[in-house]
Amino acid sequence: MYRLFSSILLLAIALFLPGCRNITSEATEQVQGRLLIWHPFKGKEAETLNSILDEYGELYPKVKILSEFFPEKKISDQFRQQSQSVLLPIISQSGLGPDLLISSFENLIPLIRAEALKTLDDYNLNLSSYLPRSISQVTFDDNLYGLPFALSTQVLCYNKTKVEQPLKTLPEIITEAEAKRQIALNSNFLDTLWGMQIFRSQSKSNPEYKTFDLQAWVDWLEWLRIAQENPNFILANERFALDQKFAKGKLAYYVCESEEISEMQAVLGADKLGVTTLPGLGNKTAGPLLYTKAIVFNRYSSNSSIKLALQLASFLTNKGQQTKLALKTESLIPVNSEVKLDRTLSPIQATLYAQSKTALAVSLDYVYEFNNADKLYGENYYNLVMAGEITPQEAALEFEQRIFELKQKVRQEEASKSGEE
Repeated sequence: MYRLFSSILLLAIALFLPGCRNITSEATEQVQGRLLIWHPFKGKEAETLNSILDEYGELYPKVKILSEFFPEKKISDQFRQQSQSVLLPIISQSGLGPDLLISSFENLIPLIRAEALKTLDDYNLNLSSYLPRSISQVTFDDNLYGLPFALSTQVLCYNKTKVEQPLKTLPEIITEAEAKRQIALNSNFLDTLWGMQIFRSQSKSNPEYKTFDLQAWVDWLEWLRIAQENPNFILANERFALDQKFAKGKLAYYVCESEEISEMQAVLGADKLGVTTLPGLGNKTAGPLLYTKAIVFNRYSSNSSIKLALQLASFLTNKGQQTKLALKTESLIPVNSEVKLDRTLSPIQATLYAQSKTALAVSLDYVYEFNNADKLYGENYYNLVMAGEITPQEAALEFEQRIFELKQKVRQEEASKSGEE
């Protein structure tokens, strides 16, 4: 009886599986079309992206995908020019304009103003798996203009040959410096903002930037001003020189960009590079700035191409592909909140992911104001304080006035544009 039942079961499975394969095959074959992607990635990042696209191509063989590289500094301008010259588009290798663009969220404002991007609000997309702060960097005036693809932020890199147990708190920075273990920070306005979050009051702590906490900035500037009196605590606005100094093994610690880590490993050596989260104080964590690489969609692509592009974007950001992105690149941080990274098996990637959860996101609504405050005023006042020319309190008062003036200017420009429309 048992043998008879087993034989019937095996026969049923044999008959059923081909049907399943046919259903799956039919479903994948229904997905077809042609897509062009522009991206800014090189090295491991480009290899990983192309590997993911190849996997997608195996699942959906009737979708033809071409990916092209453009430098980050040029990619959005190229895209904007293409959108403004629809009748005479910039010709890519495929002879088509891009359906998808992957670029830093900071580049989106000019594209939005040029009406080059397709808004996604009508597609009823499920955004629950994305890190909420990353969504704020692809949303402008309550309109969704893209999907997050990957994140970057700052972390504390250290040389394992010089450091046995990495520091975890601000006071330990001073202790390590006094022990003649050199610690370097790139000393510009944006790169040092990570410590401001530590001094914010609990009531003002917010994972998104909306208002600049001047008192927290004052307290942080005062801490930096005192710390730099130790010659082993290095503040220098020379990113390339500091990168090289750490990569050559001359520094114990360096506040580095997550995107630099794969390059650091190649030069310093994977066995020597350690990565930990930035130091905090008590129950207060550091808040480095969060940067989102966004996937945006060409407004002038056909509706069928946009739907196909959205399906590809969903694939690029699913749990499995985001895990692959983190593990293979060793520098890009997942935007998918469902990703789990084992600290024992993947210590660097797990650290980057953990740091991204405390990072401060400048939402797309405020990025213009924030970047202009940095370029016009922040850097200047920061340098004056570090040079001892003015006190942190004086810098904060003057900076507050400049920010107020900038806000007024932005409001006037927006009112003028509204009047023209």
